[in-house]
Amino acid sequence: MGFKYRVKTKKSSLSGKDYKYYAVPLRSGMIDIVKLAKLLSQRSTLSQADVRATIIGLVELIEEYLQQGYSVQLDDLGIFTVSASSDGFDNAEDCTPSKVHAKKICFRADINLKKNLKFIRFEKEK
Repeated sequence: MGFKYRVKTKKSSLSGKDYKYYAVPLRSGMIDIVKLAKLLSQRSTLSQADVRATIIGLVELIEEYLQQGYSVQLDDLGIFTVSASSDGFDNAEDCTPSKVHAKKICFRADINLKKNLKFIRFEKEK
């Protein structure tokens, strides 16, 4: 079974009049911690509860270290970082900690994980 997509039209950003056709990926669903824990327990000697507790603990540790300014690297998966920003100021002294805000959590996939993208096969939605 392949990764399904559908074809959508979009206006050209240059002329605003022409339309182009683009592939838009369709998701097969959502996999949650319960499902992952069940599948991992079937592939290992750990119980489903042990795997779930480990995943929850890992999420908590990642959150803790991101809040402290660390990047978190999970081998063969990727790196999590926090992006931050502020408004622009005329004086450096005006850019105080209260004016800085976290924008989002960024994920950069491991190079080996990205290499596996070439093995994804696509199927057009019927």
